Amino acid sequence: MPINLLKLPLLVRVQVVKELEYQEAFLLSLCSRRSNYSVKIARIKVPKLVFRLGGCFGYDESEIGVVVNKEWLPVTSLLHVRRLALKEIFTLKLGLEYEADTNFDLKEQKNGTFLHRMECANEPMAILKALQRYINSIFHYSDNYQVLLSMDYKGSLPSITNVKEIEIKQGTVDPQLLTNVLTTYPDHQSLAVRSRIVGEIPKESPFFQAETIIVACQSGPDYFHNFNGRNIWLQRATFTEQDLIQFLQKWISNEAYHNLETCIFFLEARIINGDLIRQAIEFEEYDPNERETSPTYCVIDIPYHEADSHKFALEGFMEIKRIADGKRALLGINYNRFYILVHNN
Repeated sequence: MPINLLKLPLLVRVQVVKELEYQEAFLLSLCSRRSNYSVKIARIKVPKLVFRLGGCFGYDESEIGVVVNKEWLPVTSLLHVRRLALKEIFTLKLGLEYEADTNFDLKEQKNGTFLHRMECANEPMAILKALQRYINSIFHYSDNYQVLLSMDYKGSLPSITNVKEIEIKQGTVDPQLLTNVLTTYPDHQSLAVRSRIVGEIPKESPFFQAETIIVACQSGPDYFHNFNGRNIWLQRATFTEQDLIQFLQKWISNEAYHNLETCIFFLEARIINGDLIRQAIEFEEYDPNERETSPTYCVIDIPYHEADSHKFALEGFMEIKRIADGKRALLGINYNRFYILVHNN
C-alpha cells in the first residue's frame, strides 16, 4: 500500500529519506518544493562525487555518481541527444535559477537493474553545471569532484568546478587534449592517464605541473625530466640505468625534484641493474633497528590505483640524503621496480 511521505511526521519523514538510494533521493527532490525540502533536511552524507564522461550509442553521456569503497553508486545521468520526443518532454527545474526541457529514460545495467537517465537536446554543458550546483545543494556537498573521462566522449568538456582528480581512459590521447583537460579544470591535483599517449608532451605542458601523475602507457625518461610535482607513478617505463642515475643525482644535488614525495617506476620488459646504480651514488643501507623512528613498513597514499593506500616492506631499501638540506629518502630497487620514498621530516 502506498504511503504519503509528505504526511508523515517530520522526524519520521527524515528517517525514511535517509534510507533511500542516492538516485532515489535525487528523484524525490525534483517532485516538489516540499519533497526537495525533505531531502535537504535529511542531510544525506555523500563521501565522494564523481563525473563520468563517456559515450552511448554514438551520443555523449554524462553520469554523476558517488564512489564508496571503489563502488559506483549512481545519482543521475544525462544523455545528449539530437532531438527529444515531443510527447514526452517535460521541464526539469534545477533550483530556482535554471529550467531545461528533458525526457526521462531507463538505462539497463549489466546486473539487470534499471537506472533513470535524462535526455537533453539543448545546452547540455549548462545543464551539467546546473546539475552540479543542484546536487551540491540537496546533499550539502562542498568537497572536491573527480572526473573520469573516456575517449568515447566527443563533446565539449563541461565547466564543472572544484575538480581535483582526473582520470583519462580508453583509446588514445594527444598532448593538446591533455592541455585542454587540465586548463578546463585548473584546480586539478591528480592526473591518471590510462589511454595511450600519442605524441611528445611539451615540457611547459600543465601535465608536468600536476601534484600527482600516473601514466599506465609506455613512457620515456622525458616524463620525469620535466616533472615538477610531488608524486609520479609510471607503470610501463622505458628507462636505462643511466636515466635512473641521473634522476637520483639531480635529487641528491637539489638540482631538480625539490617537491618530490614519492616516485614509483615499473620498467617494461627489463630488469634493473641495481649494482650499477649503487656504484654511482652515495647511500646507506637502511636498518629499521638502528633507531626507534625507523619503520619496517611505509604506507603512502596514491590515488587512482587498486587501493587508496599502499604498504611497502622496506627490507633491502637504501637511504640517500640530499646535500643541500640533509633531507633523506628511501631508495628501493627490486627486479623491474624502482622506488623513492622521501621522508616527511
